[in-house]
Amino acid sequence: MGGTNMGDAQVPLLAGHYNNGEQESLKAESAGINARSKDQASVQRRDCINDEVCVTIPISDELEENLSRKEKDADSFEENADGDLERMQKALELFSDVPSFGKLPTIDPFLNKTPAVRGMYENLKTVLLLPLMVVRLLVILMILVVGFIATKIALAGWENGQSVLPRWRRKLMSVTRLCGRGILFCYGFQWIRRIGRPAPKEVAPIVVSNHVSFIDPIFYFYELFPSIVSSKSHDSLFMAGTIIRSMQVIAVDRTSAESRKSATAEIKRRAASMEFPSVLLFPEGTTTNGRSLISFKPGAFVPGFPIQPVVIRYPFVHFDISWGDISLTNLVFRMFTQFNNFMEVQYLPVIYPSAWEVENPSEFADRVRYEMARALCVPVTEHTHGDLMLSVNAQRLFLRFPANYMVEMGKVEKALGLRTGDVKKFLEKFAAMGPSCCGTVSVNQFLEWHHLPKCWISRKIFDLFDKSRQGFITFREGHFLKPRS
Repeated sequence: MGGTNMGDAQVPLLAGHYNNGEQESLKAESAGINARSKDQASVQRRDCINDEVCVTIPISDELEENLSRKEKDADSFEENADGDLERMQKALELFSDVPSFGKLPTIDPFLNKTPAVRGMYENLKTVLLLPLMVVRLLVILMILVVGFIATKIALAGWENGQSVLPRWRRKLMSVTRLCGRGILFCYGFQWIRRIGRPAPKEVAPIVVSNHVSFIDPIFYFYELFPSIVSSKSHDSLFMAGTIIRSMQVIAVDRTSAESRKSATAEIKRRAASMEFPSVLLFPEGTTTNGRSLISFKPGAFVPGFPIQPVVIRYPFVHFDISWGDISLTNLVFRMFTQFNNFMEVQYLPVIYPSAWEVENPSEFADRVRYEMARALCVPVTEHTHGDLMLSVNAQRLFLRFPANYMVEMGKVEKALGLRTGDVKKFLEKFAAMGPSCCGTVSVNQFLEWHHLPKCWISRKIFDLFDKSRQGFITFREGHFLKPRS
């Protein structure tokens, strides 16, 4: 078998099938195609490894037809592209180790089930209880004033900081603690069911709890009066900030790594001292709807002390009081217009860390979280407060169903080392591709936004992100795309 080189293709010349005249005609045609291909088949390559990989290979129609007919693959390109394809493949290897995070999670840990008043019963009840809402609000304001004055008296002359609140001052705070119970009563919690008992400080110096509502810390203030880890922003709250300081707060700035590190050291110091009360932490770092346990932060587990887990439930029929994706104003309004609300608190057995868990706090955190999830009969996820921020950012970008843009930041941080701020930038780029109402981007949208040609090489790039092989990508699959400059 002989052949005439036609740029990227070989035209077969079979002596048994062509006479001399036909062979000469074919050679002339081949020479013409080859001359045109020299002008058109120059391989152009744009190699932006840190941004995108785009290879453009314009070839003539005749060459493309011959390649298709002869079923030539990338080897034919490589022979005449002076090694460009090989260099392109090396660039693609930068993306080949992209981890797969599986399908979009079906659990939204921040979704409130009853954000709006619906149904005749709820509407009628809301109208009838509006006068009661006004009364409840006025009573709470009066209770806050009494608690604020009592706290001011109890803390007079005491410098808030690292010093221990003296016992006599703590006794004076009993008035404010009773005010806390009065506030719970006004919010509709006339009865609070308790299961188990709190362990003494010498047994469990650290207490951890799931975090569902702003009601949680009010209950613990009344019930345990512990030291708490709280955001620095809470210190500026009117009246409530003074009451919070009485709990000998360990203030932390969640955006500062240095602040988190110093807070962990202070937790260990107070847990080791019998002069301080037990330290209470909400390791989830934010409020959820209580139907799952999200990723735990390590602060409570690094000291390596025994921990008593506590789980809180808010059973409901008509109104879900969880403070997830619902505004505080709407939440308070709905709580005031209920006849009563229900709360259950379960104190679990103290958990002691093993020697391995003392050296590996994340393992200790996982075991405690598992025990709490088992008590609540809920699953665990790797969502963090960052996922809630992504959901809020998706709303600002006018994307439908913001939950589609939560990626379980706990997994992303471990696998890729990306922070929430980085992923929020990626979300803006993803939104620019015009995702569907389901939060998906098709291959055509992907190629168009990245200015990639519609060729098999571009499709291969897309397939690196399309882990599900469904012809589209979600933000969960594509959030590691390097933003285009």
